[in-house]
Amino acid sequence: MQFNVTPYAKRNAIAFCGIGLLSLVLLMFIHLVLEQVPTGITVIFGATAFIFMLLGVGKLIEPPVSLVITPDQIRYLHRRGSWEISWDNIIRYDVPRLSRILDLEDAPFLGFRLYNVDEVLNSISPRLASALLFEQRQLLTMALRHERPDQNDYSQYFDIPNQYVSPSGTVYKGLIASFGLRMEQMRDLLGYDLYVSATALDREVYEFKAHLQKLQASRNEATDATPD
Repeated sequence: MQFNVTPYAKRNAIAFCGIGLLSLVLLMFIHLVLEQVPTGITVIFGATAFIFMLLGVGKLIEPPVSLVITPDQIRYLHRRGSWEISWDNIIRYDVPRLSRILDLEDAPFLGFRLYNVDEVLNSISPRLASALLFEQRQLLTMALRHERPDQNDYSQYFDIPNQYVSPSGTVYKGLIASFGLRMEQMRDLLGYDLYVSATALDREVYEFKAHLQKLQASRNEATDATPD
């Protein structure tokens, strides 16, 4: 049985484009009815139209499905490529939590801790590795600020490695090496190797985790019921 996840963020694409288009129409109307339009109004409406249209188009070009979940694996889909992990490779998954003085703060991601990172590194494309390194840079910054507050030099977390050697001894180079090192760093900081943004999910992240647990339980029951 296959379960497809349509990202909640994609549902706002038409609304964002509509707001951008409406701002542009209003700006044109103002220029038609007024002989002289203050520069500030033009800048405000023009910037609003540009930002919302950009956000809307960005959401529209994302794949209609962000995750494909089957009894065998979980596959993540992005406009730059995909990665996949088998259920048997997952140690655990949860919402990463950041230390905040006497409290904990949830990060807007679902994290996966894996037995074997090579499965991801062998399936991810350099284009997707590059995109995720950029998109998750803020998560790394948050993790360093909360988990390593006394560390003065963070340069090691942003350096580009010549190569990355996985725990299995496999050597990776280029963008895959950078992504492999980032996975290792994030496991050390937050306890998980792989992260899916909450914007790629179809429901609140804790609800999605609960739903994923039900899918996993159904998968395990089906596997146990299968005769050898």
